[in-house]
Amino acid sequence: METDVTTTDQATGQTPQQESQNDSNVDYKALYLEEVSNSKKLRKRSQEAEAKVTEFTKTQETNKVKQMKEQEKFQELSEELQKQLDTALPYKERWEDHENTTRENLLSKLPKADREKFAGESLQVLKYMTEKLNEPNSNPTQHKPGMSRAGTINKPWTEMTDEEKRIFYTQRANEQN
Repeated sequence: METDVTTTDQATGQTPQQESQNDSNVDYKALYLEEVSNSKKLRKRSQEAEAKVTEFTKTQETNKVKQMKEQEKFQELSEELQKQLDTALPYKERWEDHENTTRENLLSKLPKADREKFAGESLQVLKYMTEKLNEPNSNPTQHKPGMSRAGTINKPWTEMTDEEKRIFYTQRANEQN
């Protein structure tokens, strides 16, 4: 066995020292990009496999229903469908409750005149409209050129009298201390 190893090393003409030197010349970026592309391929394959499995189970269910209809096993078919319906009904009720409370909350944020107008709209439209209607057009704390930033005087600098300018600047000086 040892002779095989040494012969392969001799056959390639590389020594262990040369291999360690090659390790320092490894392109890690290329290896990383190769690993990323491999990961993407694997993810895509798994998603495709999951889609095929769900499609297969759906076709199996429809084939089963068709066979029961053909065999005139309506009682069994009715029982099976009733079980599916019983499991789905609680989720339907919860969703309707959630949708109604969300709708009421969103409508309460709208002005009274608009509530009736938007009552029949979908939740996405209601969310968008409440965001747009309740969005402040201008931020009152935002600085505007020529306007004082703080204090009781909210006039542009050009419109202030000398006395108002003194008051304003003394207030600012006191705030900074």
